[in-house]
Amino acid sequence: MRHEKPSWSYRLEDGRRVCLLFTSKDHGDLSSRQDGKTLAKRQRSIVGEKWTYLQQIHGREVVQVVEPGQYQGEKGDALCTNNSEVPISIQVADCAPIALVSPLGSLGLVHAGWKGLMLGVVDATVNVMEQMGKKPTIAVLGPCIHPGFYAFGEPEMEKMCSVFGESIRSKTREGSLALDLPQVVEIALAKNGVTKFVQFDECTSDSEKFWSYRVRKDPQRQAMVGWIESKENSLA
Repeated sequence: MRHEKPSWSYRLEDGRRVCLLFTSKDHGDLSSRQDGKTLAKRQRSIVGEKWTYLQQIHGREVVQVVEPGQYQGEKGDALCTNNSEVPISIQVADCAPIALVSPLGSLGLVHAGWKGLMLGVVDATVNVMEQMGKKPTIAVLGPCIHPGFYAFGEPEMEKMCSVFGESIRSKTREGSLALDLPQVVEIALAKNGVTKFVQFDECTSDSEKFWSYRVRKDPQRQAMVGWIESKENSLA
């Protein structure tokens, strides 16, 4: 399967390789709300196979994907697969893109805003992967909004702190109350026994590389796309 150079990769115990790629504005808009043919052409210029993507609803629904392009446009906020050469993706413009990896041979991707994290989207994805026999122990967090730009209301913060603790409180650059989204993600992962945490420490709202909905009201989206290379391709 043809693809651009991954942003991150990991060798599984069975010899296959998990690959993740974080797109930027240079890759073009990957929002699922555009014309389907335009989106498919843009996707396949990055990874040359049908992608699975979802109609994201800030919930906790997890979709299990077996073959390329399966369940395109279904409602949900997380996907997982044990199969090779099956690209799965999520779209973001400030929310946290999380990849979950089991060295035994599984990949999950999670679209995690504060509402989804409160509802337990990380918990749900870990549970589904465990039921598939491949509990994740590694997580990768891609570019997302950082607290310097993430002003947050006190009522919502109290709800979040009741689940994730007071360490998620922060300040914006102007000094107002802010949510530390990467910290929330790290706590959610630790609660689920995910012990290895890799963070791509870039803020989508503080860089012209990325689309940002909260700061710039961009309607476009970047993507995290992930796949498991077959053993033959991994050794090529």
